[in-house]
Amino acid sequence: MIPEAVARAGKTLHARVASDHRSETMPTATRRCFAILNLVAHSPTAIDVADVVETLALPKATAYRLVEGLVSSGYLVREPVRKRLTVGSKLTGLAFGAMRASMREASRHAVLRRLARTMNETCNIGTMLNGEIVYLDRVEAEHWPLRLHFEAGSRVPVHATAIGKLHLALVPSRLRRTLLRSIDLPRFTSNTIMDRAALDAELKRIRKEQVSFDREEFLAGVICAAVPITRKNGELMAGVAVQAPSARLSLEQARKHLPALRQAAAELSSIFESIATSCDLRKNTEQ
Repeated sequence: MIPEAVARAGKTLHARVASDHRSETMPTATRRCFAILNLVAHSPTAIDVADVVETLALPKATAYRLVEGLVSSGYLVREPVRKRLTVGSKLTGLAFGAMRASMREASRHAVLRRLARTMNETCNIGTMLNGEIVYLDRVEAEHWPLRLHFEAGSRVPVHATAIGKLHLALVPSRLRRTLLRSIDLPRFTSNTIMDRAALDAELKRIRKEQVSFDREEFLAGVICAAVPITRKNGELMAGVAVQAPSARLSLEQARKHLPALRQAAAELSSIFESIATSCDLRKNTEQ
């Protein structure tokens, strides 16, 4: 049984694929590959090939053949244990290339760079993709003796990072329940939250305060605080965070950075809102 969120996305995609069959401008195999990539990219969790078959109403042999082609070319990858499909490095690179081309990257990066200089700490922007957090942008603090070597496109876990827990807390409740049931909760440090009930209690606090903290849960000796970047309608788009060694930044000190983080989030919201609005207009025009 496929998740409801995947089914909903699939119905929309299948309708578009079906309507595209009336057009001869794109080969059938190409249309189907794009439909598969869209389905996997928009699913909140990794999915099985059976989900692709059911959601897109593709012949089983065709679905397996196209999926294997997308996996072998690096656009999709299989999870190591359950072998479910998720986004591959080539698709991530393509997505971020398109994002850089369409987004006002200079404006977004300027906001993040100014925030990092104001705090004199490392700052980043991240969003959720297939049950993981993907960094959209990052500015390292100049005085860090050791760099963490994260960059745009890097992935970090949702349950052990400030931006990750922020997304888990603020996504719609039905999607949150799906994610909490399906995601793994591996241990990274002695502070990692591995109990689902304890994590759910943490998410309730985050929803109330609209701020999330990583208390050395992902990297020992590293503290992080994150606030949401939302659209005017309240939809969560991303999170912006400050990250620093716990020896220099305590949780109490991190709280003092919240006004600057929220100011940056408001500026980033305006930038992201204009992009999202442009995308909405393009979709409506295409339909």
